[in-house]
Amino acid sequence: MFLKGNLIVSALFSREEVTSLTKQEIIERLNYLRATELFAIQQYMNHHYRVKGMDFSDIRDIERSIALVEMKHAEMLAERINMLGGNPITNPAQVSQLKTSQVNTSEDSRGMLMADLELERGAIRDYTKAIQDIGDGDPGIRKMLEDILIQEEEHADTFGTWLGEKQAYAIGELKGAA
Repeated sequence: MFLKGNLIVSALFSREEVTSLTKQEIIERLNYLRATELFAIQQYMNHHYRVKGMDFSDIRDIERSIALVEMKHAEMLAERINMLGGNPITNPAQVSQLKTSQVNTSEDSRGMLMADLELERGAIRDYTKAIQDIGDGDPGIRKMLEDILIQEEEHADTFGTWLGEKQAYAIGELKGAA
């Protein structure tokens, strides 16, 4: 991968296959995705702490384990942003500027899970759009985003299963719907 003008170019691809996004636009997109991951971590850990009762220990465990996966996603995005010469967002004020939603503070487990499912559905849309926009211009970024997308689909299926609303989130189905 090298910089030609203001575009990212992979040595493996011809000029016609380069993403139309500039390096700065890719950094901004990755930072937005990082903000969504940091937001999800806050919400899932908040839910992990707030779920009450012995009957909900499985939900507590799921909230925590998915938050840990989201932490890994945030780390992967930060590393890629650094590789591109950008600065990964870290400050909660920066996250709130990019992510205008509020962390769900529902007291009931169903409300928590519904908010979590909606958050994952949003992440699926965001990652799908980023993959489409980046195209084949950077296969490393594309592969990373596709891998994260698969995990976001699994998270949505997990929350949906708990709610009795299991959905299929195959990458191919999303591409066909776009």
